[in-house]
Amino acid sequence: MILVLNFKTYLKTTKDYLKIAKELKKIKGADFWLALNPYFYLNLVQQFKKNFKVGLQSLGPVSPKPQTGEPVYDFELINLADFVLIGHSERYRLGENKEIIKQKIKTLQDKNLKLLIFFSENSYQPKEKFSQIKKATQKNLEDFLSVIKKENYKKIYFVYEPWWAISTEGGQIPSKKFLEEFLNWYKEFLNLESGFSIPVFYGGSYNSNLAEIYQGLNFDGYVLGKASTSINELRLITKRS
Repeated sequence: MILVLNFKTYLKTTKDYLKIAKELKKIKGADFWLALNPYFYLNLVQQFKKNFKVGLQSLGPVSPKPQTGEPVYDFELINLADFVLIGHSERYRLGENKEIIKQKIKTLQDKNLKLLIFFSENSYQPKEKFSQIKKATQKNLEDFLSVIKKENYKKIYFVYEPWWAISTEGGQIPSKKFLEEFLNWYKEFLNLESGFSIPVFYGGSYNSNLAEIYQGLNFDGYVLGKASTSINELRLITKRS
């Protein structure tokens, strides 16, 4: 099982990262992927690499134009990263949109990076049944697939994260039945659309309580937010997932 630890801005010093990495090495039963921020913490890769995959929480599109405040692929440390998160729901609050995300996918998919691409129906309104938002979700996934070359599918991981499920937006949790319906649709749709099986993770305030509720769901992994910083939570999640 893959657990992607999106530390967001919770960890603020090199000491914080080294401390949590030391404890993570003691937890068995999960592959931890560490999403660092800001990018210069990639300097720590030599201390992490044997135990974890290491990546970034965001990356600007490849462009001839300079980008203020954005790490870009040409920065010398980026070649140390295994993966990058693309289109996390909180990025929309900062001005990202589907066109920006598609541009990132277009320009980064040929690079030596795995792309973890977030998608949902792009709404803050909770729903009881996946069927209520299937059409909008499918449209967004189709948009992203339309710019991915088939030869790059092996670099792609999709992350299903309803905006309304993340804690900063109220944390209205989808039911297990909702996610079962989603998974059935996703696997059928991907087979029809691409003929490929592209791994799918779940994001959205995932923690040890949800790990127990969602036992048996066939996600390929989970993206964690705040729970990433609690070793006790990570131990429980690993046991329950």
